[in-house]
Amino acid sequence: MVCLLPLIYGIERMNDQPMKEPSQISSRLLLMLPSAAALLLCSPLARAAASYPATVLADGPVAYYRLEETSGTTAADSTANHFDAIYAQDLDTNGVTLWPELGLPGINTNSILFRYYLDSLSAPHHGFVDIPYNPVLNPVAGDGQHGAPFSAECWVQPLTQPSDYSIPLSMFGKYEGSAPYLNASGWNFYQTPGPSSIWVLNVKNGPFISGSPAIQPLSWYHLAVTFDGSTFVFYVNGTATATSGGWTTYLANHGFDGQIGAGDNSGFLPFNGSVDEVAFYTNALTAAQITNHYAAGLTNFSNRAFPPLVIQDPGSISVSAGSAANFTVIADGATPLSYQWLRGGAPIGGAASNPYSFVTAYPADDGAQISVRLSNVFGVVTSAVATLTVNPTLDIDHNPFSITRVEGSNSMAAFRVAASGAVPISYQWFKVSGGTTSVVAGATSDTLWLSGLRLSDDGSSYFARVTNQFFVKNSDPATLSVVPRTNFVPITGYARVVVGDHPVAYWRLDEASGSTDAVDAVGSFDGAYGPQPAAAAPIISNQVPGAVLKDTNTAITISGGEIVSIPYALELNPVTGPWSFEAWIKPAATGDPNFPVPFSSMWNSDSGGHLFGWNMYQHPDGYWTFNAYNGSGGGSFTSEFNDHPLDTNKWYHMVITDDLINLRFYVNNVLGVIFSRDGFGFKPNGINGDPAVAGAATVLGQRSDFAFDPFNGSIDEVAVYNYALSAAQIRNHFLYTTVLNIAKSGNNVVLTWPAGTLQAAGAVTGTYTNVTGASSPYTNSISGSPKFYRVKLQ
Repeated sequence: MVCLLPLIYGIERMNDQPMKEPSQISSRLLLMLPSAAALLLCSPLARAAASYPATVLADGPVAYYRLEETSGTTAADSTANHFDAIYAQDLDTNGVTLWPELGLPGINTNSILFRYYLDSLSAPHHGFVDIPYNPVLNPVAGDGQHGAPFSAECWVQPLTQPSDYSIPLSMFGKYEGSAPYLNASGWNFYQTPGPSSIWVLNVKNGPFISGSPAIQPLSWYHLAVTFDGSTFVFYVNGTATATSGGWTTYLANHGFDGQIGAGDNSGFLPFNGSVDEVAFYTNALTAAQITNHYAAGLTNFSNRAFPPLVIQDPGSISVSAGSAANFTVIADGATPLSYQWLRGGAPIGGAASNPYSFVTAYPADDGAQISVRLSNVFGVVTSAVATLTVNPTLDIDHNPFSITRVEGSNSMAAFRVAASGAVPISYQWFKVSGGTTSVVAGATSDTLWLSGLRLSDDGSSYFARVTNQFFVKNSDPATLSVVPRTNFVPITGYARVVVGDHPVAYWRLDEASGSTDAVDAVGSFDGAYGPQPAAAAPIISNQVPGAVLKDTNTAITISGGEIVSIPYALELNPVTGPWSFEAWIKPAATGDPNFPVPFSSMWNSDSGGHLFGWNMYQHPDGYWTFNAYNGSGGGSFTSEFNDHPLDTNKWYHMVITDDLINLRFYVNNVLGVIFSRDGFGFKPNGINGDPAVAGAATVLGQRSDFAFDPFNGSIDEVAVYNYALSAAQIRNHFLYTTVLNIAKSGNNVVLTWPAGTLQAAGAVTGTYTNVTGASSPYTNSISGSPKFYRVKLQ
């Protein structure tokens, strides 16, 4: 059978590729559709299908905003209820409406376009559609608080991969000062931060669920949520991407206006993109109904002419020589939409995609005039010109910071210089001691690591020589003070496995009741037991049996805001180097709706607008969730689903690793989370070791900024490393074991092991005795009778 498919604007994609759309109705019409939709369109039923509005209205919405208006301030409700909404328009200085822009192509006829932007004074602007509060649109159960069944849906077309969470549809109540609405109420749809953003359903006192594929900007998506009184289902493009049940605690929005194109009550960004066909119901639509709405929408997109539209011109930028210049245009229009970048008005060879990026040179690229020509079959438009400034600079942004560290064979110290300018930049560290300056061999990165600190190192100083093709600059010197160790922790049992892998810091948390210090067994980073706020009196260290079987070491149990606060240090938060964090944890309770945090190393620089570092929290739905930050107001919010629901009688061994390529989160020797470090843009806590410049404490038992709820439960055997632990090391720590390696070298064998005492016997069955004076690596000649070796840990 031959089918003539209708012209469709902005269909999402097929096989994970952007949808190619014909730009006019012709006999050469070719259109790729998801296979299920294509089959539907080829059926006799599809050829006679009802319009999209008729399909929606047939299922009885209580409000339906088609957003067909081309002017005015009223967004009409197409149902008999007439719950009309209001266009809250952002106006320019002449009173002309900027956003939302009405009358753009959408389903059937029109849609509206939202744009979030900063003006010349860096003040944020955006328009939205205000939905006056009505209990019909926010159904509440008989107790007047918890949510009753409902459904909601909309079509959305994002323009960008946002820097923070952005919200196309929100029925969300503000965070308040007292229960039950302390942690806000209602729900919204999120687009997560780029560059690989996804759709998320966020419900207060309910789930935070996703599962959608990565979003392709300029593609249309159908989003829907249903709630039957207990179970939430989140649909993307007609498919249930996530289901979460047992939510009788969900708190309905209780008096606040809803918003299309924004979610101001949540504190996150408004939406950049188009929205169309928003509908609300007081029942849970079936999966078949949702699929039917999606399929009907696919056949009803407007086919009118849509020439290229520049929404945001490429901006002028200033970069350092040798680094990349990135130019981006935000545009819309009927696809296929073609890009041709111009320099001085002339086409740039090979520059036919968006964004456009190239490595700069000085002075050749300084002052270049860059623009882009956009075209489709309906027209051609050229953006405004952006100017490129290329700087031949070298700046030392942050000097290394003087520190005090304790002596010891396992003790480490780190200094860092933060430099910027024309790349490549090279580094060489120098030591000044006794009036003599010497090169530190192999110290050629921005961070200098010193290990095995001795009292003879006390008073020595270090500086970095920073070089690029234009300049050579020396940092200010930083002084290392080395003091004797006064607190000693026995390295026995399980500790031998951990210390054998050379942590930077290691807290066994086995101090006697009444102790004020959580002693770092290997390094210089003692923590303080205490409640928050820190100015109050220290708590008693509550001791319970430890996490590790066959080890008598104890652990702490905390509740009610008790914490261990460890002062910020560069060694615990490497900026440009790898790291790992390890701990054992046992929750005392589950279901806390306010996200209790057992571990945190994060810096909140300005009350939530810019967050750095990471934390791990206990999700109210019974998941461990790792949250990394990229300097914006949001985080990664990535849960591991292998341990669900959480068990209050179980210890969990947790490891976070960062190898500078991927961040990984292991729970009980299982890799539960992995994501790209650069793809997310992870930014560690702090800069150069100076907390006065940047950086906040590492805290056990609460978020570093004391936001959200404290953790209730037990914590044991916490360690930080300046490298990424391997899967084998994580396994050994989880199982409390070690590995003995043996290799031939000439007429000798060489044995290596990370921890424990080497023992030998003449037979595999024993009797084994300690090898006197043996340390790893241990060399023995091959001769005489066979000999068998093992390592004793306890």
